[in-house]
Amino acid sequence: MKFSIAILTLSAIFTSASGLVEAQEKTPDYYPFKVGTKWRYQVDSGNGNKIPIINEVAEIEKIDDQSLARIETSVNGKLAATEHMSQTKQGLFRNRFNGAKVSPPIQLLKFPIKKGEKWESETSIAGQQISVKCAVDLEEIEVAAGKFKAVKVIVDASQAGGGISTTYWFADNVGIVKQTVDINGQKVVIDLEKMEPPKE
Repeated sequence: MKFSIAILTLSAIFTSASGLVEAQEKTPDYYPFKVGTKWRYQVDSGNGNKIPIINEVAEIEKIDDQSLARIETSVNGKLAATEHMSQTKQGLFRNRFNGAKVSPPIQLLKFPIKKGEKWESETSIAGQQISVKCAVDLEEIEVAAGKFKAVKVIVDASQAGGGISTTYWFADNVGIVKQTVDINGQKVVIDLEKMEPPKE
């Protein structure tokens, strides 16, 4: 289980960027940031054991004059990782990981969504320089939570000593419905079981 959590942590390190959801009608919402929103996932590391994890929007924090959504990941009721995310008219970003600033933030999605679009960036976190390449596709996908028309984003990140490939499937008004992480042939699959909107 510790190994699976470590892979999840590594995948979060290699992805990031800036700003919060702006209230405009045509702005897509590929990661709802209302406080209290929860996503329940099953993590399969290929050893026959599936681990349940929960992501939750814990709060909206003001950091460096930006409003960022703090996402907390818990395993068996214990906090395993945090990340700060944002969404603007320009796209979806991850700004911080476990409190460490990603500079500059890495862009996970570009709006408007364009099938086949690619982009590259350079960033650093905790003194580590990281090169990131992203590629977009559109795909219908089925997971435990249902069928979704999703935006598929392949994120290849590399740094001195190795690299990691993470693929995300984002659904509008839902968030991440599936994620795969590949580190040197070790693959982890993360499927959405249920999204829970905040209680009114």
